[in-house]
Amino acid sequence: MKRFSSILIIVLSLALVGAGCGLTTTVKVPVKNANTVVCVAAADSVTYAGQDGKNALELLQSTHQVDVSTQGFVNAIDGKKPGDRQFWAFYVNCKQAEVGAKDYQTTNGDKIEWKLESY
Repeated sequence: MKRFSSILIIVLSLALVGAGCGLTTTVKVPVKNANTVVCVAAADSVTYAGQDGKNALELLQSTHQVDVSTQGFVNAIDGKKPGDRQFWAFYVNCKQAEVGAKDYQTTNGDKIEWKLESY
């Protein structure tokens, strides 16, 4: 029995090492459950919930200090400016938005995320 336990421990240890335990990877996986989307937030990101009748930019401005260009581009959020070859991108329910934040009318249940992207 002791030999079986030792073999079992060795086999399980090898399986865990082979499965990549100890390595950390962030994966964005959209999951829909009862009209709710769950995503893994990125580092240096800003997230908030959508609200019926409000656009993504006005909701951001209501809870954060935002520097916005006259064209509606977000230059900084809470003083955080993009680095060289970066910009603030905004996502709706884990997908990059196809319109500007001031043109996107949110709905209850939307998950809005702003994150720094490189180009």
